[in-house]
Amino acid sequence: MAEKRAAVVGVSAENIPGSKIMLVYVVLLGLSMSLIALTVDPYLPAFPEIGQFFGVTNGVVQSTFTGVTLGIAVGQLVIGPLSDAYGRKPLLMLALGGYLLATFVSFLAANLEVFLIARMLMGFFAAGGDVVGRAIIRDLYRGRAMQQFLARIYLIQALTPIVGPIVGAQIAENLGWKSVFLIFSIVVLALLFAVTFFLSESLPIDLRRSSSVFEMLQAFREVLSDRTFIGLVIYGALQIGGLYAYLSFAPFIYRESYGMSAAEIGMWLAINGILGYVGVQVGSLLARAIKGQWILVSTGSAGCLIGLFLVLNSNGEFWITQTLFALILFNYGLGLTVVPTIALYAHGSEAGTATSLIGTINFAFTTLISVFFFLFDSSTSAGVGILIAFLFFGSLLAFSILSRPWLIPDLRRVENV
Repeated sequence: MAEKRAAVVGVSAENIPGSKIMLVYVVLLGLSMSLIALTVDPYLPAFPEIGQFFGVTNGVVQSTFTGVTLGIAVGQLVIGPLSDAYGRKPLLMLALGGYLLATFVSFLAANLEVFLIARMLMGFFAAGGDVVGRAIIRDLYRGRAMQQFLARIYLIQALTPIVGPIVGAQIAENLGWKSVFLIFSIVVLALLFAVTFFLSESLPIDLRRSSSVFEMLQAFREVLSDRTFIGLVIYGALQIGGLYAYLSFAPFIYRESYGMSAAEIGMWLAINGILGYVGVQVGSLLARAIKGQWILVSTGSAGCLIGLFLVLNSNGEFWITQTLFALILFNYGLGLTVVPTIALYAHGSEAGTATSLIGTINFAFTTLISVFFFLFDSSTSAGVGILIAFLFFGSLLAFSILSRPWLIPDLRRVENV
């Protein structure tokens, strides 16, 4: 059985959605994989009202993120491996059902303690929607086909961080902050209903792993023994750290170096976000002509150069800084779908475990690196440039030493089934 699982890199053709229902899968999986963003972004504008309702300071309200992020980390580690043993659809339905319940409890919460627990559970089940969604995609596709499908999924995911705060602010202003939870619980209820009736199981019973703790630990061991996978995980985590550095520093640089208002800062951040979306689509097209591993080498190298130019342009012209910020997002988007495509290629039967490790390590590293941001000046582009150059160089080094891109097969030539 172990040999059979090791050889599995795709499922039978009849399990792959045809063109007529492809759009349904893109929407359902895209929304399921957007639950983490929906757990955070729509509620940011309501922070002051939440503090007033519970009679606590803004700092206490901000600390609710600790519960959310803890729930996300645990959810990634638990739900992914369980989906390898019990199937994708039951675990996705469990994640959506749990998220629905936690969201409704947040709406009803009369004290801060209940609210914190409900928010932690929202993070836990949101992580389940993300990790199981990615595992389903790996069940159905591999190689270039998987990358193209991920690019379509990103059409949904990319909208969430942009639309979420806008919608959340309008709901909170017109209906009260608790209504944000109520309305999003209705959305998730509709999503659960659609998944129940329109999504098919993607992992056949004969390809599932045992549900024993030993077997689950064995799945972790198999994934962690793959040096290509480890190199790609480190590569992705370091670059996400660079992206998080940009998100943390850019608003202060716009304001303190160039005297922008909040509205102007929001506009430029949105423009940069659009460039990230364009990068994902361009990366998907480039993968038809260029091996994915060389796209990653190129984006790693470009990130180093962008960081160095940000250092050199400290206190320099706005348009140079803005162009470099836009290039950060575009460059990051180029490799966004390539990393999971290569990382999950050899892990068809333990895709849930593999995706859970990717998510957990990315989350843990981003949290860790943010602790050191205060050491760098946030008023000019020099500090964020140093961080980006260092992190992208580290990603390139890890990918080269561990994953050895010259040994990775050409996934453009891989048949899906």
